[in-house]
Amino acid sequence: MFRKIVVVIGLFFIGFYAKSQNLNTSPYTRFGIGEVTPLSSAHYAGMGNIGVSFSDFSYINVANPASYSSFKRNNTLFDLGVSGKGSLYNSNVDGEQKSSSGSNFALNNMLIGLPISKKTGLVLGIMPFSTIGFDITSTDTDLIPGDTVSYNYTGDGSVNRIILGVGHDFINKGDTTRFSLGLNSSYLFGTIDRNNSVVFQSSSFYNSRVQNRTSLSGFSFDAGLHYYQQIMGAQENDKWYWQFGATQTFSSNINAKRDYYAYSFVYNFSVQEVAKDTLEFFENESGTISIPDRFCIGFNIGRNKQNKNVWALGAQFSVYNWNLYQESFTNVASDYQQLSQMTELSFGGRITPTFDFANKNKNAFQKSTYSIGGKFGNTFIEINDQQLVNYGMNFGISMPLLSSRSLSRINLAVELGKMGTTNNGLIEDNYFKCLIGFSLAPDAKYDRWFRKRKYD
Repeated sequence: MFRKIVVVIGLFFIGFYAKSQNLNTSPYTRFGIGEVTPLSSAHYAGMGNIGVSFSDFSYINVANPASYSSFKRNNTLFDLGVSGKGSLYNSNVDGEQKSSSGSNFALNNMLIGLPISKKTGLVLGIMPFSTIGFDITSTDTDLIPGDTVSYNYTGDGSVNRIILGVGHDFINKGDTTRFSLGLNSSYLFGTIDRNNSVVFQSSSFYNSRVQNRTSLSGFSFDAGLHYYQQIMGAQENDKWYWQFGATQTFSSNINAKRDYYAYSFVYNFSVQEVAKDTLEFFENESGTISIPDRFCIGFNIGRNKQNKNVWALGAQFSVYNWNLYQESFTNVASDYQQLSQMTELSFGGRITPTFDFANKNKNAFQKSTYSIGGKFGNTFIEINDQQLVNYGMNFGISMPLLSSRSLSRINLAVELGKMGTTNNGLIEDNYFKCLIGFSLAPDAKYDRWFRKRKYD
């Protein structure tokens, strides 16, 4: 009965997620297919999203599909997360300081992890791939003497992904040595709207607008490997270890349909918009959008006590070849801006002061896992020969949901960062991100709601 309820709730949330995905609010999402969402849940976000080298049996780590092999038998995992972002935008135009703000809130992930066998695990879920949301206006008083021309650029939409992944241990020597491989297959789908308008203050000229809607659908694949090696410690129940992980996201050509409508218009009594002439119109134009490849490598070292992780420190480096991004359509000209190669260096760690979860004399904070991390890298956005830099700090806490031996936890992560600059007429994005996640890892041995009832 419980499994049926979980399936029904899961299907409901999937439908709700697809309809209620909120949009981003960053002016830099106008480039490419928007701001790409990290493959990470709240627990790993608190460590700077360095999940590629980690393999935890109590968390779903979609950053590396090879980690799925660590799931324990009879322990089905669930992970539901929401995220929010607030930004303060600063700019310097002709010596005048300007500021604006924006915020959004959305579901971040909904995942289920299934242990298929002692060496194999499977994950199914849905996450955002990228989001778009911008509204930019600029004016020009020099183009036509005595008249002001306004240029407006707006966009909204999102691309989501349905994930089906599997991981398998090819070498499994218990707690000493493990080597695993995994594969994520993602179905990408979504719609992106972009509108460009040119409006004259004078009624002597026709205004113009271009409406552009692109629908995407296609598959993407990423493979991962993971290696775990235990280092002998001074005591049998006190061990050190190191882990290594790497992932490769393969380039893919995503099918796309584009509606393109360019027309001129005027304002009736300066209020109502009245269309005048159709300049160009295309509907359901077929094409492809090339999503580039990505390579990521990570390493961490840590200590286990009584078969539980006490602390871990790690680093990760990734390269995303967005310079190979392309849009190609049959009749509609693609006016996307050329992107640059994206690189990022991340680091982080976590510590758990105590594992005495059953001790009622210890409060939830004493039983929690605390994490910290950071990142620094070049984004794929390059404007005026200047590639934008993005850096930030992460903090997180994972608290047990129950005063028991259950592994179920609530995870909270925050990120403080800055992208861009106010130099050369650019926009500086000072942002705050918050992720809240629920990791449900019920254990049949300790959780009453998973025990089978017996009747005499």
